[in-house]
Order: sequence, then C-alpha cells, then structure tokens
Amino acid sequence: MKNDDKKIRLLLVDDEADFRQATSQGLSRRGFDMMEAASGEESLEIIKKVKPDIVLLDQKMPGLSGIETLQKIREKNPSLPVIILTGHGDFQTALAGIKFDIIDFMQKPVDIDQLADHIRSLLKQGTEIPLKESTIADLMAPPSLYPKVYIDEPLTKVLKAIYDAYTGPVNEDNKYGQVRTALVYDRDEKFIGMVRFSDILKLIIPPFLSDSPYSSYFTGMFLAQVKVFGKQNISSLVKKQVFVDVNAPIMEAIHLLVEHKLINIPVLKDGELVGILRGRDIIVETARLAGAL
Repeated sequence: MKNDDKKIRLLLVDDEADFRQATSQGLSRRGFDMMEAASGEESLEIIKKVKPDIVLLDQKMPGLSGIETLQKIREKNPSLPVIILTGHGDFQTALAGIKFDIIDFMQKPVDIDQLADHIRSLLKQGTEIPLKESTIADLMAPPSLYPKVYIDEPLTKVLKAIYDAYTGPVNEDNKYGQVRTALVYDRDEKFIGMVRFSDILKLIIPPFLSDSPYSSYFTGMFLAQVKVFGKQNISSLVKKQVFVDVNAPIMEAIHLLVEHKLINIPVLKDGELVGILRGRDIIVETARLAGAL
C-alpha cells in the first residue's frame, strides 16, 4: 500500500505515441508519477531498473504483444499489478490476461478521470489481488433460505410453502426475500429436486391448450384448472431435474440456467445439496465485474 502523499509510479506501455502522450499528461496532472514505454521489450528493460507500482499495458503492439510482455513480466515479477488496455479486446485476450493474473482488463478509449480513480481503487484493494472469477460457492445462497416439502405431499402443500416464503418479511434471517421455489425431499430426507413457481404455472395451463395450435380462452378456465390440478401431489411437478456441482466452472452453471430456462439451480457436493445458485446473483456479479456498480 502506498501512503496518500506518495505518488503512484505508473508505467504506460503503448506503441501509439499520441495516446501515450495524452494519457501520460492526463495522469500526471492527476498526481501519478508517469513512465512510458513504446514497446513490450522497452517496458521489460524499465521494469528491471525501476519497478513501477502498476503497469498499464496495451495488448496490440509490434514485437511482443501485451500478453507476451505480461508473460515475461510474470517470470520475474509475479505480483506486479498489471492492467491490460486494448482497443482490440476479445474473449481470448481477456482469458489469457486472467491466466497471467492481471488485476483488470479495460478497453480504449478511456476517460482519464475514471481511469485515475479506478487505478487508485484497485491498488487500495491490495497490489497482489489479481482479477479473479467468483466460484459457484462464492455466489450461491444457502438451502435454508428455501421452504422444504416432501414428494408425496399434495400440491396445496408446496403452494402454501412458496406463498409463505414469497410474502414473508425480509429480515436478518431472510435477507434474500421473495423466494418462489421449494426444495423437494423424499421421506428418507434425500434431496430430489426443486419446484419453482414457473413449474406450477405450467400446470395451470390445460393440456388441450398446450397440445393444440388453435387455442381459445374463456373466463372460468383458470378456476376450473386450479381445482383440477389441486388434487395432484408434488411428484407430478418433479420431473427431470438439472443440477450443477459446486466445483464446476461458473460458466457451466450459467449455460444450464440459460439452456433450461431456469431462475435458479441446485448446487451439489458429493450428491448432497449445499446451495442454490440464482439468476439474480449472477446478474449482480456480472454488473460488478463489468464496472456497472
């Protein structure tokens, strides 16, 4: 950590002279001690002599690319904070940068004020904290958040459980609020799956409406169908279930949510339920990583 009255020594590595000049001047006026390099090779020589506090490294340069330069930096300086800066960013570049422990990935053009504030914020977090993907375990909610029902109970039981959870107060014990899902177990307390409110909505649709391309609707259909399906039990809702392992990459969970049109997914460890990963948690994390929060 640097004292507030000590300038941050920043090495800007970019082959575009105009960009280097404008960015260096802008950051200098905002209190940074600036050094410049026009190539990856030149930056490595500077780092050997004067170690900067942070490196702002362009990806696309003649000679050594930004990622190749980063790889060589890591051979000698495994904890030096590096931000990849590019106007040609793509998935593979971002993935390679994460592999070599960058602390962020930004795209040109950049606002100088935002860039200065962002660099200071990153350094305050700790200079050895790389850009890191959250795990499923980091984001998942505890199973205790959700009501529990048994597979042989009537549908009215799960309706009441979801209603109570959804309308219950948001407090310290239920800080998530508005739960619209119940966990289903058998009588041996083995987790079977989940019943979501969307599953119940599907049961409200009469089979003849789902099966026919020529649907017609009339008053009374909803009431009649509710009275009919209310006689069923919860097993009619628990069909093919989708799960994800707690150690799986988070992209696998996101893919399953999208592919199966789910709002949440059970997380298992050694076959046991350990959490629920919800779409809302992924939205929040996406916004955070994208810099929207």
